[in-house]
Amino acid sequence: MSKAFLTIDDGPTTLTRTMVDYLKSKNIMPVLFFYGHQLENHFAEGLYALQQGAIIGNHSYSHPNFNNITFDECVNEIEKMDVLLDRLYKEAGMQRTYKLFRFPYGAKGGENKALIQQYLHDNGYHRVDDSQIDIEWYKKNELDKDIDSLWTFDFVEYNLNNSSDFTFDSILQRIHDSNPETGAPLLEKDSKHIILIHDHESTNKILPDYYKILIDYVIEAGVEFISPRISAAKQ
Repeated sequence: MSKAFLTIDDGPTTLTRTMVDYLKSKNIMPVLFFYGHQLENHFAEGLYALQQGAIIGNHSYSHPNFNNITFDECVNEIEKMDVLLDRLYKEAGMQRTYKLFRFPYGAKGGENKALIQQYLHDNGYHRVDDSQIDIEWYKKNELDKDIDSLWTFDFVEYNLNNSSDFTFDSILQRIHDSNPETGAPLLEKDSKHIILIHDHESTNKILPDYYKILIDYVIEAGVEFISPRISAAKQ
């Protein structure tokens, strides 16, 4: 029905190994967007993910909202995390072929957005290849022109932690929503997506193995996960 790349934010954590092992059993290659505090605390888990074939992207060092910090602070967040990622690849004995970046919260820097995009371009960042994504919302917001990697569908399963009104059924409703406010219908025939799920221990305490449950569910509903393609930044 639809095809999708899988991206996972906010790791690594104590869950990362089991998530990676599960995905490998399903022949799903994810892009994992790590941030610095987590990688420092769970470096071995990050190393394991990389060695098992995951692509690792930069999700900043301390996960701030880039709309609320200065341009220099934005650059520092990216560069400080890049140092950790270079170390990760070096310790894995692997070449860092791709440089990918995702803004925390999808907040692209507010008035500094253009400066950050130019910085990413000038510093050799790549993009998740979205050339086959033909979604009106995506193109209207010119997400296909940005160098950072956003998404077209977010499970927002982290809201299980934040609101008693948000339940597992709320996630299922999102999956089946034929007219979402943002993104595009996940199950629309022949659609292409970048799916986002999160690596959160707190969510796993509320709904054990949530990532298995959700990914198995959408596969059964007709989503085919494909390996991500990476492209050079657009000029």
